Amino acid sequence: MKRFLSVIPGIAAVLGVLYSSAQECGNRQLNPQIAGFLKMIGYKDLALEELRSLPIEEIKYPKVPLTPYPKEDVKRIKVTKDSIPVLVFNPLHRENLPVIIHYHGGGFISPLVPGLEYSLWQDAKTYEAIVFAVDYRVAPEHKFPAAVNDSYNSFKWIADHAGQFGGDTGRIVLMGNSAGANLVAVIAQKAKRDNISHKIKLQILNGLPADLRPQNMEASISYQENAKGYFQTKALCYFAVETYAPGQYSNPEVSPILTEDLSDLPPAVIINAEFDPLRDDGFMYGSKLRKAGVKVWDKCFAGQIHCLIGLPPDAKEQNEFESFVKTVMKEVLILQ
Repeated sequence: MKRFLSVIPGIAAVLGVLYSSAQECGNRQLNPQIAGFLKMIGYKDLALEELRSLPIEEIKYPKVPLTPYPKEDVKRIKVTKDSIPVLVFNPLHRENLPVIIHYHGGGFISPLVPGLEYSLWQDAKTYEAIVFAVDYRVAPEHKFPAAVNDSYNSFKWIADHAGQFGGDTGRIVLMGNSAGANLVAVIAQKAKRDNISHKIKLQILNGLPADLRPQNMEASISYQENAKGYFQTKALCYFAVETYAPGQYSNPEVSPILTEDLSDLPPAVIINAEFDPLRDDGFMYGSKLRKAGVKVWDKCFAGQIHCLIGLPPDAKEQNEFESFVKTVMKEVLILQ
């Protein structure tokens, strides 16, 4: 990866022109709640060499606080011949609910840690759905394409078996945060190639890494504006991709924006944040989807960081996010 830190000037210049026309978002005023959150957790930037020198366990297992929820609201299963762990959340204990297949973030390095379970349980309540959370294999032990294979095979299994858990397989939504958003984009493209994309009614992409090539990271305006200081850094993005998919950066199953034909993909919700290095990736992927005739709803949250991390549950922006997603889901799924 080091050799990519000095990028071919011509390529960078071309990409810089492309990204200079990206959608505007905010006026570079960090939300005070987020500034307080970063101060509270003692956030500090780490350079790429520092990340490389850390024990991988320190990155793999983030310290996410545990929030209790009723254990009878979740089932823990393993699916496919690879025994992929999946958590099934149904706090409403109802039948014929929409199905959300959720793919977590973590830079392709962190697994589905217990601290994320409460938010998944809450999503099932908020969106009145059954949430299937996929604990796909992660790097460095399992490099690309392990995460893609697990994610896609789990999608196919859930699409066939969600009815056994009360889910309506005619109303399947794929939802992903960060690395999980990347996997959702890849799954939708693979499903199209296999002629099963009709099973996906909506894809929700929050903090999408669409182009993991180093030349994109060096040319993108949002990568430069938000390289340091806002939790998700350019160094972290470099570290994640070199750990997950060394030498595969131009593979469309690593950088899904590189797929030439994006027509006939499921409609997409794309969530961006002003202080996210990945902001322009989301803008550009949304633009390319629209040009291919795909319906896109997108929203950029001014003053916020990657995946709206750090917002309290009752924050105005959190309510806006949930209301936005619910409105689109109702339109697409015709929920009553």
